[in-house]
Amino acid sequence: MTLPALVPDDFSVPRQFHAAGFQLQVLSPAHAEADFDAVRTSADRIRHVFGPHNGWPAADLGFEENLADLSRHAGEFERREAFAYALLDPGGTAYLGCLYLKPIKSRLADDRRKRLFQAQAFFWLSEAGLALDAEAVQACLARWLQQDWPFAAVAFPGRVQGWAAWEAMAAPAA
Repeated sequence: MTLPALVPDDFSVPRQFHAAGFQLQVLSPAHAEADFDAVRTSADRIRHVFGPHNGWPAADLGFEENLADLSRHAGEFERREAFAYALLDPGGTAYLGCLYLKPIKSRLADDRRKRLFQAQAFFWLSEAGLALDAEAVQACLARWLQQDWPFAAVAFPGRVQGWAAWEAMAAPAA
């Protein structure tokens, strides 16, 4: 299923970003081993990063399934549907987590969140990434998305907007 582009055709999507304490690179199958290790060793802590009822990663997640996820993310990136980044240390050697920038999907015909936000961002930190301050990482990512991306507002469900508040925002305005 092909989704609409999340960004305009004339927007040059950043393929990397450097900040104090970390860098982002486009998530791809080249990160397969490090990503799989980070996901497996951090699974219990990151299991609900995409929502309170989301069970990713499954306890029995295998390398090939994870590799398929990375290939899917890379394809979405190239088609401009969604953007996933590996979060690495400044030298690019330690795998610290991932960032996902996605459209707001909803089964509701008039989901108010789609009027409030043009995208939603999720990130998780690996065991090695716990050395970073998650709130500082979130603030840095929010600044980057505001300054360098074509969005008026990006939501951080589960972080800035708590899960209950995020769900409540879905209802159309009265």
